[in-house]
Amino acid sequence: MLTSKPLILLNLLSSYSDSSHRLSMEELCAHLEDHGIHAERKAVYRALGELKDAGVEIFFSREGEKQGYWMEHTFSPAEILVLRNAVNDSPSLSAKSSALLNKKLEAQLSTYEAKALPKGSLYAGKTDNHQVLSMIEALLPAIRDSRSIKFRYYDLTVTKEKRYRRNRQNYHLLPCAVISDGGRMYCVCYSPVHQSFANYRIDRMDSLEVHEPWDPVRFDAERWAQVSFMMYHGDPVTITLQCDESLTGIVFDRFGSDVIVSRHDSTSFTVSIRSSLSPTLVSWILMFYDRIKVIAPQELIEELKTIAETLRKTYSD
Repeated sequence: MLTSKPLILLNLLSSYSDSSHRLSMEELCAHLEDHGIHAERKAVYRALGELKDAGVEIFFSREGEKQGYWMEHTFSPAEILVLRNAVNDSPSLSAKSSALLNKKLEAQLSTYEAKALPKGSLYAGKTDNHQVLSMIEALLPAIRDSRSIKFRYYDLTVTKEKRYRRNRQNYHLLPCAVISDGGRMYCVCYSPVHQSFANYRIDRMDSLEVHEPWDPVRFDAERWAQVSFMMYHGDPVTITLQCDESLTGIVFDRFGSDVIVSRHDSTSFTVSIRSSLSPTLVSWILMFYDRIKVIAPQELIEELKTIAETLRKTYSD
């Protein structure tokens, strides 16, 4: 239990004060008394002064008849809500890990602010791997120090059992970056044997061990994220799409507001983008199959025709 006046007051102000909830001098003294510490006003003033000298921002304000002391927290309720929703939506975090993280996030607010947050729901596809955060904790210094790692990698069977790749043998690789895509966390690793990089889902790794330092390799994380996860794998070409007007915001969100857009007719527009003909791009177009028509290049049109014909044959019965 805290026994120092400043620490006890810091805990009290952190938990029970904010700009809308102030603690009077009488309440501060009473709280210290509850901890078995007799404190007069002068002692409380000194303790508050020590906290301010240590860099803690403590404010005093009056509103109507209510006056008192309060702390401004590092995060606002809106910021905590955004962070908490990101945690809840991440499929790389288990329900248990998400709950622990949410508890830590809400502890950054006063009790009153935390209670005002709306209840959040967890993404249904949460992993059962509870070690993701601890593995990231191990990966970050390993990446910094260019230390190799060993781990086993698995897929899930229909019965949700682990099926290990390479007959349960360890991968021995050099970790280069931890990257997030679509809420999933990946470790990008380099293989000296194959002299290439590859992505490994962290929630599919287990038995992670950090080993000896290896020679570092040059790695551009931003470029790799574009090539590996986005729509830019391969040589970029100019792609022209005719889009329903309802997709205006979606196109700008995906490709940026500097793309070339022109009106086609009263209900559609055309847009020219630079991208490779990647599976990611094709998948994105197919999401809006009835609202996007590819005008060029012909290579992309033929690929979509092949997909359409394959689907027709698959469901012909």
